[in-house]
Amino acid sequence: MFLKIFALFVVLFSPLYALIPITPVELGEKPGWSGKAGASFSTKRGNSDVDVYKFAGRVTYDNNTSYVTWMQIAGEYGEASGEKNVQNTYAHWRYIHNITDRYHVWEGALQTQEDEFRLISRRRLVALGYRHRFFPHTKFKAFLGAGAIYEYISYTTSENPSENNARASIYASLEYKYDKDSGAGIISYMQPKFDEIEDFVTVNEFNLKVRIVQKLFLNFAIRYNYDSRPAIGVKSKYDFSQDTAFIYEF
Repeated sequence: MFLKIFALFVVLFSPLYALIPITPVELGEKPGWSGKAGASFSTKRGNSDVDVYKFAGRVTYDNNTSYVTWMQIAGEYGEASGEKNVQNTYAHWRYIHNITDRYHVWEGALQTQEDEFRLISRRRLVALGYRHRFFPHTKFKAFLGAGAIYEYISYTTSENPSENNARASIYASLEYKYDKDSGAGIISYMQPKFDEIEDFVTVNEFNLKVRIVQKLFLNFAIRYNYDSRPAIGVKSKYDFSQDTAFIYEF
């Protein structure tokens, strides 16, 4: 009851966005086909003139014996005083296959991304790595993953040449589920270049997921991302967001 009251408080007093948590997907969690979808619209008038649209969706197939695969897409568009100030799109595909059991897996991924206000025309990457789950058969889920990424980045301005980078990718995740579908989690990624570790990217997220009714959930997330060497012309090395989303699962 406390968590539902807290969730309603968040809805009333936080900006509304639609996002899907990036916590790890586990083999055998939801056998067969499943999905999640969310969309939101936020508007302000008067002293502020702001519109923000956001959507996200994921489709997953879990064969419940050896592999699980999923595809996620997301997009965001925003205007302030009639001028575009946010525009980005994202698509990610991941394949996870067990090694000895469902707690020891290898995973591969493909990703594409565009972000006009970080001056990214396109970012394409391929990744391969290993993941291990700790504390099996408990309500706690702890994951540690390590692997490698190859990425290609092209920018919207000529002063930023295209990049071809090889990066390490290390992540840790801790999640607690107080029932089958609701819980809280934290995840952190670190992605330094192999040949220049001072050039790195971090992605960090805390999320709280609460069932509202049947298949409708509320997800509250705080994210902090940092790029040690962003493109020339990008205003800040970090991005911080507090997001509240209604998510429908099917």
